[in-house]
Amino acid sequence: GNPIVVEKNKNDVMAEAFRTLRTNLQFVMKKTQGKVIMFTSTISGEGKTFVASNLAVSTVLLGKKVLLMGCDIRRPRLAKVFNFENSRQGLTSYLAADEDEVTMLDKLIIPSNVVDGLDLLPAGIVPPNPAELLSGSNLDRAIEYLREKYDYIILDAAPVGLVADSLIVNRVADIVAYVVR
Repeated sequence: GNPIVVEKNKNDVMAEAFRTLRTNLQFVMKKTQGKVIMFTSTISGEGKTFVASNLAVSTVLLGKKVLLMGCDIRRPRLAKVFNFENSRQGLTSYLAADEDEVTMLDKLIIPSNVVDGLDLLPAGIVPPNPAELLSGSNLDRAIEYLREKYDYIILDAAPVGLVADSLIVNRVADIVAYVVR
């Protein structure tokens, strides 16, 4: 049914699993002073978006402000998980922009409608040149700008076994979580 299994005041096995993941990541991140977590895997279908989305909800339940960012710009899934129309506006709109105006991101970020404090930056339209867009300096500027606005930024990235995109996005992440099914 619903891919979001973490809910406020819900104590089941799945919610506890995400609390454990959240706690372990917080422990590791204290050592690095990081706040950007990238999720990847070897191939599609291993649960990157599921894990990233539920970890984001679990983190918000601690009173943190979280941005879940769709960095899989070849096969975007966040819009489907959060029941949004597959938006033509999103990260790719900013990455493709010639301007150096990071405030454009504020117009592209949308509330999740699942829990207060969780915002989404969907991937946007699938571009003809994903690796080149992700390699550009706009991604670095976006993360630098968003670090000031959010307690945590969770990147839902592409599988590393199929395309180079996640290897490129890795440069802006403080922690890389590898999902294996």
